[in-house]
Amino acid sequence: MESFYDVINVVNVCKRGKEMGIRSKFIIIIAVLSLLATLAIGYTSYMLSRQNAIAEAKSKGDIIYNFIEASGKFFGKYQYPLIMEQYDDADIFIPELMSKFVVSRMEFEIFQETLEGYKFKQATLDPLWADDKADKGETELIQYFDANPKAIDKQGVMTKGAEQYFYTAKPIRINQVFCLTCHGDPADAPADQRDIYGVENGYNWAMNSTVGTSIVYISISQALADAKQAAMKIFLVGVGCLLVTIICIWVFLDRVVVGPIINLSGASKNISLGKDLDDSLHTESKDEIGALANAIDRMRISIVKLLKRS
Repeated sequence: MESFYDVINVVNVCKRGKEMGIRSKFIIIIAVLSLLATLAIGYTSYMLSRQNAIAEAKSKGDIIYNFIEASGKFFGKYQYPLIMEQYDDADIFIPELMSKFVVSRMEFEIFQETLEGYKFKQATLDPLWADDKADKGETELIQYFDANPKAIDKQGVMTKGAEQYFYTAKPIRINQVFCLTCHGDPADAPADQRDIYGVENGYNWAMNSTVGTSIVYISISQALADAKQAAMKIFLVGVGCLLVTIICIWVFLDRVVVGPIINLSGASKNISLGKDLDDSLHTESKDEIGALANAIDRMRISIVKLLKRS
């Protein structure tokens, strides 16, 4: 009779689960887990694409910055001494020939004519040229280099307006006396420089001080937008696959699990009422549904025998 009570328990469970059946519960669990997995895959895809975009921007920034530094070293070691030999007058100042800052800036302006998404700035707190004035983010970088004298560079992501950039920044420190010729006491600066830039800004710099930062910006906005788009496509494909999977699971459960259980529930109810006692439920199936069907069939046979004895 143990099998009889097992079947009755199954029937009672089925009755209590009418509001939400096994199939619905299973589908909800599968849907939630699959949706979470799809979100995780989409997010991971975005983060990997973002990391790749930043790594690529870093590589480009390093190459460009190394070229700018090489150009600056060439200027200081070869070009500047030759120019100064040609001009004995201390009051002569030709920015395009005598200023490392101007030469670097103008070289990069030519570079930008053929490649967009790149920026170079020699940001200073008190510049001769107004366009070199450091903004808020650049001021924070200068303060960082000033507080960390041993720091030689800093890299990261910065937002400027609606654009996101990966930046490579290095400090501008006054470590050579000839720098103070133009940026020390205004009275000592070439007369031509004072005429061009005035005497209000860009002076009184001190030896070994951090006066600015030289920054290369590489735009990553498009790369990040592409990464988001790719992640969204992966998510939508995942949702589509999820819907197809749910439909397949629903059909499978209906035919293999829920349908047979409902049939067995109806058969057990009829048996409990003394109906269809001659209809065999025996099956050769070895799964749980088959085991349940055979248990109900044994209960049917037991009831038939009891009724014959009575």
